Order: sequence, then structure tokens, then C-alpha cells
Amino acid sequence: MKKHSTRAYAPLPPFANHDRALGRALRSLGGFAADAEIPATAALLGAVLFVGLATVGDYGITVDEFNADDYGPKALAWYTSGFTDRSTFESVEDTLWYYGPWFHIMTAFVQSFGFANPWTIRHAMTFLAGLAALTALLPIGRLAVGRWGGLVAIGLCLTTGYVYGNLFFTPIDVPFLFAMTWATLAIIVMASRVVPSWPATISTGLLTGLAIATRSSGVITHAYLFGAMLLCGLEAIFRPGTSTRSDLLRIGMRTCFALAIAWITAIALWPWLQIGNPFSQFKVAFLYFTNHPTSFEMPFWGKMILTTALPWFYIPGQLTARLPVGFLLLLVTGVLFGLAGTFGFLRAILEAFARHAMAGCQAAALVLARSRRHLIVWAAVILPIGFIIVRHSTLYDGIRHVLFVIPMLAVIAAMGFLRLLPLFDRLPVISAAIGGAYVGAAMWTLAVLHPLEYVATNVLAGGVAGAYGRFDLDYWSAAATVALRRLERRLDYDFPGRFAQAPPSITICIGFRESMVAPLFRRPWRLEVDPKKADFIIATERWRCAEDIPAAVLIDEVKRFDRAFAWTYLRQAPQGGVSAETSAHH
Repeated sequence: MKKHSTRAYAPLPPFANHDRALGRALRSLGGFAADAEIPATAALLGAVLFVGLATVGDYGITVDEFNADDYGPKALAWYTSGFTDRSTFESVEDTLWYYGPWFHIMTAFVQSFGFANPWTIRHAMTFLAGLAALTALLPIGRLAVGRWGGLVAIGLCLTTGYVYGNLFFTPIDVPFLFAMTWATLAIIVMASRVVPSWPATISTGLLTGLAIATRSSGVITHAYLFGAMLLCGLEAIFRPGTSTRSDLLRIGMRTCFALAIAWITAIALWPWLQIGNPFSQFKVAFLYFTNHPTSFEMPFWGKMILTTALPWFYIPGQLTARLPVGFLLLLVTGVLFGLAGTFGFLRAILEAFARHAMAGCQAAALVLARSRRHLIVWAAVILPIGFIIVRHSTLYDGIRHVLFVIPMLAVIAAMGFLRLLPLFDRLPVISAAIGGAYVGAAMWTLAVLHPLEYVATNVLAGGVAGAYGRFDLDYWSAAATVALRRLERRLDYDFPGRFAQAPPSITICIGFRESMVAPLFRRPWRLEVDPKKADFIIATERWRCAEDIPAAVLIDEVKRFDRAFAWTYLRQAPQGGVSAETSAHH
């Protein structure tokens, strides 16, 4: 009877079939059997690394990078001054001290060597952090869903324009993506054994602490950790032939140790926690960002909504528009198989209770506990999104605040891919043709959008052309740099020596940063913050500052898929002629 119950319940979760193979694979991170997936992933990441670093200079400075770049040196001064230089708390904009500065300190340190333009270095560092985050999907995919899951997840992320484009210039959310992805991997590794190893415990403590020290919402990794350790405890209780009490004690001790390391790490890396009671300071930052006071209207599927009054389906709706259709189809497949397994598992437990079959319930509990690596990935998707929905948290700028969730969605989509793999094997030619067409179309779209890849939307939203005006696309004003480079090349060609004789003035409309845009210049422009006084004006999608200036004449547009994301204007003199400072040159 006991043997019958075990056979009845073990296959129920869709992920349980991989458990034995994964158990053999996960003796350590270096214990993976040599196979084609690892070199294929290395080749893919190497190619992306080459392309990314070769094109990193194409990306302009975006809205939040101006103050983030200022934060790094000032936070570094806090440490180098022996905790006496308080500029990081007193002269940094936008309450940046509520974020941990470790990435910005590291960037400032690398910039200090002068290898290249400081902003190119910043973008390269951001890109490397983002690519390193995606690298973690290889072991996560292998451990949570099986071989090839990691490569598929990485490929899905890299062919998603919203992910790839953001890797270059999103100053807070990309470092958080790195910390959260590696923290999730560490928890999965820690949970691979019933009693976690000390190296895995220490790694989990360090990486979850890094997540907290990047953004206060990183504390959600503690929920993943608690859930994983509870499932370890569940296996310790129900597996035969073990010392249950001793195992439970060791699991509890290692959990507490990981939490202690996490908070020591967070306090050490986050100056805001060092100037008062760390937990009180943390609470202030956490509550501030849970319901951020920033309130403005933005388009969402063609309707204007408030950032502080979002519909509950805001995140699912954004994902539906911004993830490629292939990604969405595999994700839906993975979710459906997950739901089927969950319902089957619950039905089996109810049947066991109805028959008073305790042996069956114990077998089901053991299967559930041994599926914890897979369940951690689900938790890393459901808990953050669920918390935001329940708390009615403030969100804006697309879904950059939950960028860290997309790689976990890719792992679930990879599970859907593996479930469909037998079907693909039966139709190899058709499958290869469809896969090749999908990858080719994705790469072509990214090439056309470059360096505005992050505005990509799928055919469900009408593509970039159909989503234009219905979504907030270029919220970083990245197109402003493209417009400026084109204007500089145009003036160099039409009027050689123009800047040496009488540099014209320019206003670049990047919200609340007009006075800080000089680092964008590759010519000696005269910076003007008032567009009514500038010779040239560059307006952007969110900041169309030239619309109320009758003397502004449109001379260029930055377009993608026949939709304009930046506009360059020449300001005419009030009399109707060209402005005095540019009349000799236009």
C-alpha cells in the first residue's frame, strides 16, 4: 500500500520528473556534466559581450544617470573620509541615499582610472552587470527545470528588446537585477541539500544582503529563503532513515546564520543604514518606495492612468505588450503546465485525506519538498508581483521597477519549452524554421531600433508603430542623444569650423535635467536651459518643450518604425528670420 501511494503521488508536479537527474547534477555548481548547453551558452554570451562593448558608445545619458553618477563619488567619500563626509546625504538629488550605492561606488572607482569617457565606462559597467545577471540563468535553469532550460531562458531575455536595451543605461534597476538574480540562485543552491552546506549558506547571506543593499525591496529574498528552508525541513521530517531533530536544528541554525550575514552585508554596503538604527532606517526607505509619492499621468494601452492609482493588472498588461510573442507563448505554456501540476497535486492530497491514506499524504509532502528548487523560481515571480498588486504600489517608466522578475519569467517559459520539446523533436524541420525565423526577426528588430531597443513592443500592442502614443516608450529620453549626434554631424558637414567661430546654444529637453546635459556634448555647445532662448532645441517623447514656441522650425526627427522619438528644432528670430546667432550659418 505504501509503495502504491508513493507511485500515485510522486509524478504529480510537472517538475518532479527532473528531480533525480537534477539531484545528480547539483552536487556543486561545478558538478554539471559536460554537454553542449554550456559551450553553447558561453558562445552566446561571448557574442553578446562583444557586440555590447563594441556598441556601448552609441547609448546616451538617460534621465536618472545624471544624479546616479553624482551619487557614486559622494558615497565613496563617505567611506574614504572615515564616515565624516556627509555629501551623500546632503547634496545628492532625488533621495538617492534610500538606495544602496555599491554599484555606483564601483563605477566611480573604475572611472577614476580614465580608461575611456566616464559615461562610456558607466554604460559598460551597467551592461556587464546586466549580462552577469543573465549568466546566472544557466545554473538556475538547469537546477530548476532541467538541461537547456538555462540557455533558453538567456536567449529569451536577450531577444527581448525591453531587457536588452535597459542593460546599458538603467542605473538602479540593472544592479538590482544582478543582485536579485544571483541571490535567487544562491537560495536555490542552498536548498539543494536537506541540510544546507556552509559555503551555500554564506553565499546566500552575502548575496541576499547585496540585494537589500541595492534596493530595500530586496528584503523579499528573505521570503524566498524562509520558504525554501521550510521545505528543507519538510523533507527532513518525512524522509526515512534520518535524524529529524538534528537536521531541523542544523537547518534552523544555517537559516539564522544566512540572515545575520545578509544584514551585516547590507549595513556595511548601505550608508543610509549606518547613520541610525539600521532597522528603523531600513523601514523609512522601504515604506517610501512602497508607495512612492511621485504622481503623474501616463498612457497604458491607450488610456491615461495615474502612477499612484494603477489598475491591478498594470504589470501583466505591460508584460503582455513588451515581451516578444514567442516568449509569451512559452510562458503561457509553462504556466498552464504548472497549474495542471498544482491542481493534480491538490486533488491527490484531497483524495488521500478522504481515504485517510496518511502514507499517501506523506509521499505527496515529500514530493513537494523535493520540488523546492522549482518552487523558488515561482516564488520569485509571484511574490513581488503579488505584493505590488496588494499594496497598490507606485510604478512608472514601464516596468523597470520589476525588471528583475523578467529573467524568472524566462525560466518558467523555458519550462514550457522543455515540455514542448517532444513535439519539436517530431517536427524538426518546421521547428527549426520557426525558431530561426523568430530569432532572425528579433535580431532585425533590435538592429532597427538601436540604440533604442528598450522601446520594443510586440504585435499584440501593434509593434512600436502601434504602441506609439498608447504606451510610455522612450521614458529615458535616450533618443535625445541620437538627435544631438545627428545635429553635430550635420553642422560639421554644412558649416566646418562653426563651433570654433561662434558656438551656438542648445536646449536638450530631458525632464528636470536640462542644466546637466553638457556631458552629452561632443562639440563646444553653449548650454541654454530656456528653450525660448536657444538656437537649437531637441525635444523628446516625454518632454516636448518646443511645441509652444512659434519660432521653432522642425529640421530633423529621430524615427523608429516611422514614429518619431526626438525632434530637432531651429529657433527663428521673432521677426520671422533666422536667429541672429545662427543667421550666418543656415
